[in-house]
Order: sequence, then structure tokens, then C-alpha cells
Amino acid sequence: MVKRSGGALLRGIYIDRQSAVPIYRQLDAALRRLILDGTLRSSQKLPSTRELASDLGVSRITVKSVYEQLLAEGYVQAKTGSGTYVTEALKLEQTPKLTRKKGAILDRNVPLPPRAAPILSSHASARHGATDPFRPGVPALDLFPVKLWNKFVQEASFDADRHYLSYGEVQGSEALRNSIAKHLTDARGLDVEPDEIVITSGAQQAFVLIALVLLSRGDTVWYENPGHIAGRDIMQMMGARVAPVPIDAEGMDLEFAVRQHPKPRMIFTTPSHQQPLGTTMSLARRLALLDYAKMNDAWIIEDDYDSEFRYRGRPLPALSALDSERRVFYVGTFSKSMFAAIRLGYVVVPRNMVETFARAKTLLGQGTSAVTEKAMSDFMENGRFVEHIRRMRRIYRERRDRLFECLVRDCDGLLTPQPTDAGMHMLAWLPRGMDDQAAHRILLDDGIDSLPLSVYSIGAPDRAALVLGFSGVSEKKTPRLVKRMSETLRTHF
Repeated sequence: MVKRSGGALLRGIYIDRQSAVPIYRQLDAALRRLILDGTLRSSQKLPSTRELASDLGVSRITVKSVYEQLLAEGYVQAKTGSGTYVTEALKLEQTPKLTRKKGAILDRNVPLPPRAAPILSSHASARHGATDPFRPGVPALDLFPVKLWNKFVQEASFDADRHYLSYGEVQGSEALRNSIAKHLTDARGLDVEPDEIVITSGAQQAFVLIALVLLSRGDTVWYENPGHIAGRDIMQMMGARVAPVPIDAEGMDLEFAVRQHPKPRMIFTTPSHQQPLGTTMSLARRLALLDYAKMNDAWIIEDDYDSEFRYRGRPLPALSALDSERRVFYVGTFSKSMFAAIRLGYVVVPRNMVETFARAKTLLGQGTSAVTEKAMSDFMENGRFVEHIRRMRRIYRERRDRLFECLVRDCDGLLTPQPTDAGMHMLAWLPRGMDDQAAHRILLDDGIDSLPLSVYSIGAPDRAALVLGFSGVSEKKTPRLVKRMSETLRTHF
């Protein structure tokens, strides 16, 4: 039953005895609303506690409690021997009434500052919760050793040194930085010390830190086109001028950039496995890029997002391994090699900038768990990380081959797969004239995910394609899914 105040002035008070919200909270919220929207005006007298309690059919103690709270917060004032009044200083009789729909305030048209425009126009996205098959960047979660990992997390949680239950070290745990430094030396050829590493909540936080510390409004950033979506958008949000640089057979087209764009403050590249085209930057191009950065006092961001997964020969040394000038900010993540929810990444920075980056990370929010850092370090030191990578590399090769075979067999004339020797995704080219965003939406409605190549691009790409992740889909499911993909596309195009 809903009880309503009978007084003309307090018709906006409703008491719903069936509600899970306590009566005193309902009354408190109603009186606040009437004061704030101007229905109860400045200096206006409120009913006595006895009168209002009788009118609403509630306890006088409840009303007194609400009045006392409003008095304590300054909404009302008590005058001895006279009663309770809306506070004079509020002058809320001039406040426009709020328009509501069943208690919800209608949105106001609040203008946003210009720097918010890149946020609203960003194509960066994440599928929260379960992901549909062929979503790029999703590891083989069906095969991740959850029980083994939980053992390391549990041990870290119960470690005798309880500082792991606090915020941890601002730069990230020394143990994990040591483990990462050894891994980068063994797997990526880097000569890096643990105190040059800052632990982040993933690659994206690393990009934010770099942009926050080093970029000023109006700076030019040479950026691979097509290229990493969220990294590009954070540069734009910081006020930088993102200058698109096309990809040729050797990687980032340096000659085009020199010819077409102003000198950069920063250069963003994915040399080991270009995101999303899959090109590997040649040694000659790497050396030329480093030489250009040295001669023009520019910084380089190397996003090495899925370098562990190379299917022909050993993983190539990182660009940073060739950098004697310490101009490269090497960014890595465990989201691809482990799982996204681990929220761990890292950035290798020049030693004289470490303190600045660590403090900037604190300002943005810690973002990493000391317990998880401890568990990850133990996982690596125990040899489990290398073991997991080795196993996933074999499985991803098989899943890549199966997807390629099925696309060739079942999607002839619709999707032309591009061979890849590395990574967790492949490109599938669409016929000329077909809209990749339309194809993406149609497939997504049918439970098949992908990303259109156009969302990675500044301007329209030369040809439309879908970016298909193969790492998260088992070989058994792939044939059926590809057939469904073919049927869906043929129905609509």
C-alpha cells in the first residue's frame, strides 16, 4: 500500500510500505527532493513532527529522526517555540524544478570540453563477460590452467609477508620486475634492468602514462595506419596531432612519414607483428627508424602485444633490443599470454624517468594488485609461464591452420584469408565494395565476433577486411562456425 501526504504542500511525499527501502529513507529522500526542486521554499515552515506523522501514518520518532538529519545537514533550521523551517540561506525558490520520470531525473544537455570528443568517437572496445568466437585478442581460456594459477594466487594471499595485502610498491613489485627482466632478456633480446620497469594494469595504462608524461598539446605523433585503436585515441585525447603512416612490405613507411608529416615528438609502432595487418618490420627499417628518432630527438613506443606467438622460427628480437639510445618505450602485457582479467602489463622506460612514471601511475590509480604481482612472479620463476607459452604456441598454430583451411573451403568469394606466421588473429579480405562494418554487425547478430579493419584506420582503408581471432576457438568448433559465417554473409550480400 502506498500512503500519500494529504497536505497540499506535501503531495510529493509517497510512503510505499511494500518497498524494501526503509520508511525513514523514503521520507528523507522525499523532503530533500521537495526542498531542492523548490517546492518547499526558503524560510517555509514544515508541518510539526506530530502532524506529519499522523498525516502519513508513521511513527513520530521516524519523522523526528528525519528532521534531525535534515537539520544537521543544513536543509532546515529550528526556531525555538515556532517550529522547523526550510533554511533561509538556500534561496531555492529560484531553482527550476527537476523533471522526473518515475523518480529518474531527465538528462540535461551538458556541454563537454573539446578534449572529450576523441573519447566519444573512439572505436576502442572490449567485450565484457563472455566473448563470441573469433573475437581478436582472446587467448585460449578453455585451456588455461586455472587450478594451477589459483594455487599460486592462494599462496601469494597467505604469504607470511602481509604487505602483499596493501598497495604494494609504486613501481610494481621488485620480484615481478626481476622476473620480467629475465624473460625479456631470454625471449626478446633486451638488455634491461628491473629498476627500468614500471608495472601497469595492462598495455593501455602504459600508453596513457607515456602520453601523460611526454606529450604536449599540438605535438605530432606518427602512428601506424591501420594501427592500435585505443593507443591512437589516447594520443588524440591528450591533444596530440596523430599523423597516419601507411604500412608497406617492410613495416611502417618511414619515407612517406618524412615526406608528408611534421617531425614527430613520438612514433607508435608494432614492429614484431603489426596490429592488425600482421607485417613484421624488416631489420633495415628498424635501424632506419631508430636512426631517425636519434637524429630528430623523437621517442618511440614499441607495442609488443603478442610477440610470444611466432609459428616459424624463433621470436624475433624486439626493436628495443637494437636501441642503444634508450629512445624506445617497450610495452608488454600479460592479457594475451595469460588472460585479460589478470590486469598486468609493463613498460620499460629510461632510468631517469622511472620515478616520474611511477608517480604518474599513482595519480591515475594503482590499478594492479600486489597479490597478483606476487603470484605472477612465482608463476614465472617456477617455469610455468614459459611452459604455458610453449603449449599455447603449438595450440594456436593448430587453430590458425584450421581457421585458414575452413575459410578457404567454405568462404570462397566472400572472405579471403591472409596467411600469418605470428600472433592470435588473421585478416580475411572482403570483396571490393563490401562494407566491413556492416559485415561485422551482421555476423555479430548471429553470435560470431570479429573486428572490421576500418575501425583500426584513420580514413577509409584501401580494401575492407575482417580481423578474426583464432586463438580462442577450438579446432572442433571452427568448421561449424565458419560454415555458419559463410551462410550468414551469403544471405545478406
